[in-house]
Amino acid sequence: MVLNGHDHLYARYRPLDPSGNFDPKQGIREFIVGTGGETLDPVVTTGTDAGAIFNAANIEAASGSYWGVMALTLNPNGYKWDFESALKDPAQASAPATYSDKGFGTCHGSGNKD
Repeated sequence: MVLNGHDHLYARYRPLDPSGNFDPKQGIREFIVGTGGETLDPVVTTGTDAGAIFNAANIEAASGSYWGVMALTLNPNGYKWDFESALKDPAQASAPATYSDKGFGTCHGSGNKD
């Protein structure tokens, strides 16, 4: 798992291989949790963002409308995440009042391979 906070938004990617392609068996999931107080960024779904190609096709969940926190629970075979909004950006009037994203993933290793 990769955990980033540089972009000021929340995003969860599906498991990806080193080339950025979906790989449900051996891919690594990435989270961006940059929702801690700085001005929020919009979720870019096309083109480039600051010169980098944005991999929008592999995003499973994302929002740039809420400041919030993510609880991450690690165990020997995997992990659970729970992102919960704390405060809605007033500039995002059309967004729902709250946002949440929860789930779990498994680790790769000799005890967890299919």
